[in-house]
Amino acid sequence: MTSAPHLRRTGSLPGSTGCTPETPDSLPGAAGSHIAPPDPAGSHIAPPGSAGSHIAPPDPAGSRIALRRLLAAAGRVDDRAVARLTGDALETDGTLRTWQRLCVPALAAIGGPPTAIGGPPTATGGPATAPAFALLTGIRAALDGRVTRLARRDLAPTVMLAAPPGQPGDLPLTALAAVLLEHGVESWRLGAEVPWPALSDAVTRAAPARLIVWSAGEPAAELSSLAARHPAVTIIPAGPAGTLPGIIAACLTSAAH
Repeated sequence: MTSAPHLRRTGSLPGSTGCTPETPDSLPGAAGSHIAPPDPAGSHIAPPGSAGSHIAPPDPAGSRIALRRLLAAAGRVDDRAVARLTGDALETDGTLRTWQRLCVPALAAIGGPPTAIGGPPTATGGPATAPAFALLTGIRAALDGRVTRLARRDLAPTVMLAAPPGQPGDLPLTALAAVLLEHGVESWRLGAEVPWPALSDAVTRAAPARLIVWSAGEPAAELSSLAARHPAVTIIPAGPAGTLPGIIAACLTSAAH
């Protein structure tokens, strides 16, 4: 007998400006979501090196200063300074906190609405300005660098990350890959603009335990078809950028079972 397809939906979390970082404890509970919060004993998401089980909000004044510096660097079209400032935040605060508190607000301020963060500024509906491109380029360089530094050859990938055509998910997927690496989970990173047939072929070839499909919309027909063809794979529809904590919780929760 063929098992039923595993298709899970992450709870939608606020992410318009990243003013308050979400934690797994704030995810919808079992009564309102298919994703239960991680087990309190060991699955909470915490920044690297943190002794606690929750993400403590950083100092608001410090966050505002960091955001102003990042936007000022983008205004100078200094992508290297953007990359350096973002990289410093990643090393100090970890990827999730940096994404929620620094990257999302900056991208929303200069590059377009956060529901479409990740692609070129013209794709997000924002102005195709030089500062927007510098900001995207610098943040992408910092995230790519963090993924490279955290990569583990001794870990076999278990999660596949991809965005279908027309979905600007490359940047948040890179952030997600970095967060997962911080928690000992390697991934296959196919990036954005992956055609559905190619994505299905990738799942057949690699046989991931979980597939995260980043989309600002809800490609229900395509996801249902994909789930029917790959019943052994847990498919997690993801997006927009504000749902990153929920996606991480889904990955870590399903990995524990």
